[in-house]
Formats: sequence, structure tokens, C-alpha cells
Amino acid sequence: MKALPVRIIPLVILVMVFWLLPACGGGGGEEKTASPSTPSSPAKKVKITIGNHTDLTGVSAIPMEEVNMGVRDAVRYYNENGLIPGVEVELVEYDGQTDPARDIPGYEWLKERGADVIMVWIPSLGVTLRGPADKDRFPVFAANSRKEVLYPPGYLFSTSPLMDDEGWNLIQWVAENDWDYHTKGPAKVGGAAWDTNGLDPAFAQIKRYAELHPEQIQWVGSYLVPQGSFQWDVAVDALKNCDYVIPDNFWTFVRFYRDGGGKAKFLGTDTHSSFAVIQDMKAWPQIDGMLFIWQSEWWSDTGELPDLVNRLIHQYHSESIVESARRGKGYFALSNAMTVLEIIRSAAQSVGPENVTPQAIYDAAQSFTLSFDGIQRFSYSPVKRTSPDRMAIYRADAGTRDLVRLTEWFELEPAP
Repeated sequence: MKALPVRIIPLVILVMVFWLLPACGGGGGEEKTASPSTPSSPAKKVKITIGNHTDLTGVSAIPMEEVNMGVRDAVRYYNENGLIPGVEVELVEYDGQTDPARDIPGYEWLKERGADVIMVWIPSLGVTLRGPADKDRFPVFAANSRKEVLYPPGYLFSTSPLMDDEGWNLIQWVAENDWDYHTKGPAKVGGAAWDTNGLDPAFAQIKRYAELHPEQIQWVGSYLVPQGSFQWDVAVDALKNCDYVIPDNFWTFVRFYRDGGGKAKFLGTDTHSSFAVIQDMKAWPQIDGMLFIWQSEWWSDTGELPDLVNRLIHQYHSESIVESARRGKGYFALSNAMTVLEIIRSAAQSVGPENVTPQAIYDAAQSFTLSFDGIQRFSYSPVKRTSPDRMAIYRADAGTRDLVRLTEWFELEPAP
């Protein structure tokens, strides 16, 4: 099997050497012939356990299917290829059902079953587990978290960028590259989302950018409605004449906006990455030209990470599963899992496999870096708790029902 093409210790191939003892003369002149020695048994590997606090049967179970699949496949790949010498990684899953009442019990359940580090995906979990993680000195890696939860730095890490930074960098790129404010004046920008979408920090940063650069951007406003609500009339009317609009990341606003006469180009973040709904709604024409800021590639990209993702999903799964997974980016959670696996590898290399503890994993995270195609894309430090270092801009193409990368991987500028 081809080894992982990023900066990872390659698979160590163990060669058993059989020594033949030379023949020697014995008593009475009888010649004795030596036999091959018995090969020693391979060194026993140390088990390190990742706890996956996820949703298997709750309201988020369907979108989490590909996420969980990506995590399982990453662990399988590392184990099969011996990418962490001396270590066998075990994955234990807890069904949190996106139920806040199960947040703490799930954390304790995973620890009781030997978890050395825990990954979480539902946004509320980062908020709930920051306190226990710090108290227990136990590393937790969240897919999404807010600035006020991550800082000051503690035992909670995020494998995704802050929504604040995504909003700031996205609107800055739009102002400088997609909109001619010198000729047209400031672009009118607004947003509409469910109140649980987590997009409000992005809205706040775009508003701030508009205040600092009024000649480039005019912030029209953000409109939040309760989760599950479809009462978008007020938002549609207010944002109808915008040049750009950020819709909710469950896509419910898109159809209402277009039906209401809205002509704006849509903007999206890493959370706007499930296109199954778009296909089911036959809504590709409605998002044609939409611009996204993403931390990882899309299926049609080439390079070390997308090549690995495409290879593993075809190697480990049937074509029907591959076809379903390619309607979104959930399977790219494989790269989130790689972050944790690489930190475990670094810890094992530093203190020895038998000495890897939650504290050793935390310590190793302080100097973690991960590169693809010769470019450092992810890192942590004693003062940095979000891993992405670089992002890229993508555009939706309704004609091909595909996403096209418009930029190289540019450095993510922290929002002021």
C-alpha cells in the first residue's frame, strides 16, 4: 500500500534475519550442523485510544455518517501502514445524539474506556467540555469552537478556523478580487441564518470590515431566526437588493431568497459544504457563482490530501457509498483525524510509545505542524488553538455541478 505522502514517518519494514551458525567439530569427530535460530516475535504495540464523541442516532446522525467514516478510515490507514511506530490506535465512539444532556456523560464514558484524547464535532460540545478538559488536563479536539471558548489557551483545540477569521478573510478577498468598488462603489452585503448555525461571528467581522472600509463594503445587516424556522420573509425583503449574501448553512434560505427576487451572489464558509441538499433541491442554478472560503480541498482537486482522500474512499468502500459521500465534504474529516493522529505520532516519537499519556499528547500539540505539497497548512502553538494556517477560495459552477478553486492556499489573517 502506498505510504502517506505528507511529512509523516514512513512505514518501517521489519526484515527478519536468520543467522546460520558455522559447523564445528564435536567429540568423537561427529559433525554437527546448526539449525536456523527461532525468529523473535514482533514487539508488542502500545494501544492509544481516540474517543469520538459523535452522533450516531440523533438529529445530526445523517450528516455525521461521512464524518465518522472519514475518522474511522484515517485510523485504519495509519494502523495498516504502521505510520505511528510502536503504536496501535483504537477508536471508541460515543453516541451523543446531539443532546446537550449527553455531553458530559459521553466525555466521562470515553475516558472510562481508556480514551487518551477525545474528538468532538457538535459546536455545543466545545463550550461544555472546555471546563472539564482543563480540570482533568485532558486534550479535546473540537471541529468547531468559538474564540471566547478557546482562549485563553487551555486543553481545548479546534481543528477548524474561527468563524471570525473566515468572515474577515472572505470579505477581504471579495472586496479586493471579486467586486470593483472603485467603479461600482461599496458592495452591499448581508446574511441570514438559523440562530444555531454559528455564523454570527462571521457576520460581526464583515460588519467590522465595512466600518473600517466603508468605500469597499456596506453592511446591510444579519437576520437570525430560530432553528427549524422557515420565516425568511423579513430577511428576503431586507437583503433582496444586496450584492452578496451569506445564507444559512442548511440552505433553507436559498430557495426563499431566489423566489423572492433576490439576485445577490451567495458567499459561504467551511460550514457550507454539504451539497446533497442542493442536489436534492435541484438548486445548483440558484447557487451558481457562489464563493466559498475553505480549509481543505474538494473532490475534483489534485494534490497530496485530495489524492489520499479519493484513494482511501475507493479502497475502503463500495461505489454506492463513494457516490453518496462525494455530495459533500464530510469525509474530508479524515484530515481532522490526521491532525490528532499526527500529534499522537509526535508524542510517541518524543517520549516513547509506552509513555504516551493525555498530557504527552497535549504537550506534543504545542509544536504540531502538518504540510501538504510542501506547504504548511496546519499548526498549533502555545498561543494558537485553531489548526488551519491557510485557506482557499472556491466557486460553485452550476454547469458542471462542481467546485473550482480560484486561489492558491493563502495565509489566514486573524481578524482584528
